[in-house]
Amino acid sequence: MSSPPPRHSRADLHLHSRFSNRPSEWFLRQVAAPESFSEPLALYRLCRSRGMDFVTISDHDTLAGSLAIAHLPGTFLSTEVTVRFPEDGCRIHCLVLGLTETQHAEIERRREDLYAFHDYLRAENLLHSVAHPLYRVDAAFSLAHLERLLVLFDRFETRNGMHDRRINQLLVTILEQLTPEVLDDLAERHGLAPRGAQPWAKTTTGGSDDHGGLFAATTWTETPVATSAAEFLGHLAA
Repeated sequence: MSSPPPRHSRADLHLHSRFSNRPSEWFLRQVAAPESFSEPLALYRLCRSRGMDFVTISDHDTLAGSLAIAHLPGTFLSTEVTVRFPEDGCRIHCLVLGLTETQHAEIERRREDLYAFHDYLRAENLLHSVAHPLYRVDAAFSLAHLERLLVLFDRFETRNGMHDRRINQLLVTILEQLTPEVLDDLAERHGLAPRGAQPWAKTTTGGSDDHGGLFAATTWTETPVATSAAEFLGHLAA
């Protein structure tokens, strides 16, 4: 008896290799240690063996990890970008998916200004998702920073495999409470214009945020069946 056809396609959209070698943690910088020692090819094989239909590596501020597997089937380029609010330099992380090397170079040029970075992503129709927004990458991160992210961005990582389930669920609850009135109030409070036809209706992604190979592909994002990486990204965009 034949098995039923698949009803979905999966990819771990937040995964680090040894090319995440510029850690934000003070103690790792002192000993010149990378955030991960995982080899990209080993991660690719592990993800495929654990049922991922598509594989990408989202190293910090570099495409090196995903470029190392770009010749393999079912892959696309991604990165986790360190972006700063220009008002105070506060940092956040944002996943950018399915980009090109040329686009990455432009992102690197703009990532010191979150607003210029955001405008470029939208102009290029680049898929992006704010990574673990309730995890404080920067000690200066405050409720005001979160409110600005809620106004500007329409996709958030609500399932991060490395963070407490309660943090993930809290973010889901926050997003579910957004209404047109709430978004308008936040936009007016911060002098920002909401983007999109329904800026209060957010979409979500998931990924393991694995840094050691142990938990790769244990958290993922699922779409309708896709026969190519381009089709998978198309489903995400929709």
